Amino acid sequence: MFSERYIGFDWFGFHHLMALVMVIFLWILIIVFKSKITPKFDLYLRRGIAISLVWMEWMFYGWHLIRDGFQTSLLPFGVCALSMYFTAIALWFNSEKIFKFIFPWAIAGALISLFFANLEYTFPHFRYFHYFYNHGIFFLGMLYLLVVKQFRLTYKDLLKSSLILLIYAGIMYPINFLIDANHLFLREVPAEAAPLYSFLGHVWVIGFVISIALLFQIIYLPVMLYQRKRG
Repeated sequence: MFSERYIGFDWFGFHHLMALVMVIFLWILIIVFKSKITPKFDLYLRRGIAISLVWMEWMFYGWHLIRDGFQTSLLPFGVCALSMYFTAIALWFNSEKIFKFIFPWAIAGALISLFFANLEYTFPHFRYFHYFYNHGIFFLGMLYLLVVKQFRLTYKDLLKSSLILLIYAGIMYPINFLIDANHLFLREVPAEAAPLYSFLGHVWVIGFVISIALLFQIIYLPVMLYQRKRG
């Protein structure tokens, strides 16, 4: 499970598709059984998932420290790391306020990470399970709060979350160079996504930030339609 022989992740290969199918399968289970979730089971489920997210992340820290020592990439400054922790908090405390803030970050971050998997190890390495479990589960955790707990996200909430992310990106951009890190992919996007921005040359980061803002808008559309249908 920790062997170096599992180096060599194949983007959109069998093991990548297997992970994506599992996320979709779990999402279907939430939809099918949402009306059968009792308050007691809901409490255990939310808090169990919250604990598992944090536990899995700290397992990753331990493995990384043993393997490579401390690196600034371990600092929880990226969108996905923050989304994971805030999702865990929202699930534990059943917090709609935190949900409104972190929902766009979590959904956008998870979709990008699940699709453009920035991963070195393949199945059945621990890092493979950590990567897809955490990204898949904080993605599903947000959808669970939307569909099962019926939390609401307004367009105003989306704009607030977008503005906070823009300010945060402006702060993290120079910090990345100071600490030699790549949080928020502001210094380099995953190789699979790089061709999408190569035509922008040295100003690719501006295009990247704009594309994330557009992704937020796209994410909100099905949420808006679902909430209107729900009434």
